[in-house]
Amino acid sequence: MDRVTGQAMNRGNHGMGLNSDRRERHLHDQEVFHTLLRDHDRIQREVTNLPNGIRATTTSDDPEIVKLLHDHVPAMHHRLEENFGLRFWDPAFVEIFANRDKVHMEVTLLPNGVLVEETSDDPNVVLLIQAHGEMINGFVKEGFAAAERQGVLPANYKRVSTRA
Repeated sequence: MDRVTGQAMNRGNHGMGLNSDRRERHLHDQEVFHTLLRDHDRIQREVTNLPNGIRATTTSDDPEIVKLLHDHVPAMHHRLEENFGLRFWDPAFVEIFANRDKVHMEVTLLPNGVLVEETSDDPNVVLLIQAHGEMINGFVKEGFAAAERQGVLPANYKRVSTRA
């Protein structure tokens, strides 16, 4: 099992085997994520908490990093939409995927990065979205050191997953 992504390389969601397309996609996503973690010092990120979620702008002056951000962010949005989970060892990610139908995400590719508005009509999920925003800030600030830690759920967040 990969500690950072939390996915067994031959197993998928809920212990089901990954077909070869999903396996290749997961390996690609993992490679992109690891590169972003390694090169975290070349990434800038600003997050604004909104009453119903967050607005996050993640940018870089390095065109190669921008390409990776343009790959990674839409790929993670797509994974959330289709429940192609990751980081199963991290309660915060388990909760995000458990609430995927209550998370609204708008991804805008910018010339130097990405703009994401992640919102919810559910106040409990808003807490989760804001905590997730802080986790991603940690990835940008600390790279692999942050990615190896579990995300912290807000004290007043009510868990919905029985897996967390």
